[in-house]
Amino acid sequence: MTYMTEDKKGTHRFIGDYKTSRILDYEQMNERLDQLKLCVEQKEIGRTTFDYPIRHFTFGNGPYHVILTAGTHAVELITNCFLIQFMEYLEANPEVVDRDVYTLHFIPILNPEGTIVLTSAIRTVIPRETKPFWEELFCIQYYMNSKVEDTYVLEQKDQDNKLQMWMFRYATPDCIDAKHEKLKRSIQKLIQEQKLPKGVMAQWSSNGVGVDLNANVWNPRYDEEIKQGKPVYHELRLNQISMTSPGPIGCPYIPPKFQLQPENGAILNLYQTLLQKEKVIGSFIYHACGNLIYYLDEDNQKKIGDYNKIIATTYQKYTGYKILTNQRPTTMDYALKKRVPGTLLIELGNIRATPLSQFVDSIDCVYTNIIHDNTKAIIETLKTMKLQYEKSQKN
Repeated sequence: MTYMTEDKKGTHRFIGDYKTSRILDYEQMNERLDQLKLCVEQKEIGRTTFDYPIRHFTFGNGPYHVILTAGTHAVELITNCFLIQFMEYLEANPEVVDRDVYTLHFIPILNPEGTIVLTSAIRTVIPRETKPFWEELFCIQYYMNSKVEDTYVLEQKDQDNKLQMWMFRYATPDCIDAKHEKLKRSIQKLIQEQKLPKGVMAQWSSNGVGVDLNANVWNPRYDEEIKQGKPVYHELRLNQISMTSPGPIGCPYIPPKFQLQPENGAILNLYQTLLQKEKVIGSFIYHACGNLIYYLDEDNQKKIGDYNKIIATTYQKYTGYKILTNQRPTTMDYALKKRVPGTLLIELGNIRATPLSQFVDSIDCVYTNIIHDNTKAIIETLKTMKLQYEKSQKN
């Protein structure tokens, strides 16, 4: 139920929908995925360093294939939750996507290790049994603390403990369940060796060995700094964390030698295998935040004309997100966009501060809009992908 009030001018403002909890932990995600029937589980696309499966589901059996990925960065938790909800929406409303025309490939948890670390930290403060109203309030508190920190970082270049991280100061590796013992020991070692601040597990983007999957590409950013052991600090509210050392964010590889992480090897192999065998018409890669759509501009893919731009414009029609083309070539997302025309990178949520701000609904209906608008956008953009693919084959 959505609660509205009317102010003196007769306009309405949103109070909040507190009917259900929104945040899923790693175990809940898998429990929800296990219940799916029309989204059929396929063989995992790979396994992580600590032997967690990277699960793969398909919906439909049509000739046109599309890949949807969430959770490259564990801290962008809204992406996992959204994609799982979209899969559940298809279960309840299978007619919205023609299963004889499309085959959708879902990778709802690309980074299982990071997701375990992050959601274990969140559950120290927001247990499963937390009522939705209190979950909402905690997410608002986290968002406001992050805004305060962003202001002071800009004004004073402050590298002290951050308020939003301090909220999770009791989330140590001990909060990771004993069944994840190898992962737990790895995180403990990283925190100790890198002297990471308290509460850092609630900022975890990387996998279990401290490598940022999106940064893990050949000829990465900060390659020289990594070789020299020179720290390059993150911006704004994470400016006390170096991106050139294994840890929660930004590190491309474990020195001294570049190595592709198993998660990236798995997703690259999926793309390549499908491209060799099927008609792959596009893909959706979900991140947070900013309400943005990135596509690879036609200067980089001249042979396909306006393919990417038209698809991005369709997605924008149903979300209102801003369209951008300025992508760094030193990301795995860029490498995937180069492989498959029609690939969009979508940043969910118009208020910043992952992992919790995108679950707020009493400010701009952020969560509701993410779920509703992007569900509609996928369904409609699939049709445009198909049309553009068919047109490209005739040229």
